[in-house]
Amino acid sequence: MILQINQVTANGANNFEIFENGALLYKGFAPFYKPTVPVGGDTFRRLTLTDVNDSEILYTHYDTAENLAASVVPPSLTFGDSRQVRIYRIVDNNGHAAGAFYYEQSGAADRKLVAQYGGKTLACYLKEAGKKEIVSVYSGETQVGQITKPNCVFDHLDQYLAHFTDDFSDAKIVSLFVIYYDYLFHNHSGEIAKGWYANKEYTFDKNSKKYNKKFIAGHFGMEEDARVEQFIRDTYAARKRK
Repeated sequence: MILQINQVTANGANNFEIFENGALLYKGFAPFYKPTVPVGGDTFRRLTLTDVNDSEILYTHYDTAENLAASVVPPSLTFGDSRQVRIYRIVDNNGHAAGAFYYEQSGAADRKLVAQYGGKTLACYLKEAGKKEIVSVYSGETQVGQITKPNCVFDHLDQYLAHFTDDFSDAKIVSLFVIYYDYLFHNHSGEIAKGWYANKEYTFDKNSKKYNKKFIAGHFGMEEDARVEQFIRDTYAARKRK
C-alpha cells in the first residue's frame, strides 16, 4: 500500500487529503489548537478521518485525566519501566473502540510512537535523515512500513508518503496515524503560515538503526524508491523557483 497525505489548510484549521494511486481516498482534520496546552480535553484535540463526502469514518478520543495521570514520571523509569503519554483512543463511526495511538518512553533513551489496532501493535521510530524525516514502522522485529516527509515545507503545508506491506495495509489507520503524528510534531496552530521552511538535520540515538534505507526498494522496487527520492528533490527545487 502506498498513500500520499497532503496538508491542504494550515491557517485557521489543519485539513488533509489522502490519496492512493492518484485518487482521493479520505479527508482528515486536526484541530487548530496546540497539543501541548495542558487544558482542554477531547473537544479541542479530536482528530477525524472522513470519506470523500465528509462522512466520519474514524476519530480520536483524548481523556485529559488519563493523560495527566500518565504524564507523571515513574520513579523507576530510568531502570527500564515505561510510560505512555499523548494517548489518543481510536473510535469508529459506530462509537466502538478501535485501538489507540500513544508515545512511549522506556528507560532514559528508548522513545517511540505506538499504534494499536485490530490485534496489532506497531512501534514507530523517528529519524531525521538530512532533507527528509523518516518514521520506520515495526511489528516486533520486522519492518512493515515507512512514512517519509520532506524537510522542506511551504506555508506549513506538510506532505507525507506512506509505504506499508500488505499484511499491515490498513489505509484508514495509517491515514489517521499520520494526522496524529503531524499534530504532535508539526503543528503550527496559532502561527501565521507564510513562505518556505527548509531544514537539513540528522539524528542519532539508540533507535537510529531502525531506519532501513533499502526498505522501499526491497518491498516496492527500485523505481518506487527513485520516485520517493525525486519527490524529496522536487520539494526543495520548488522552493528555489519561488
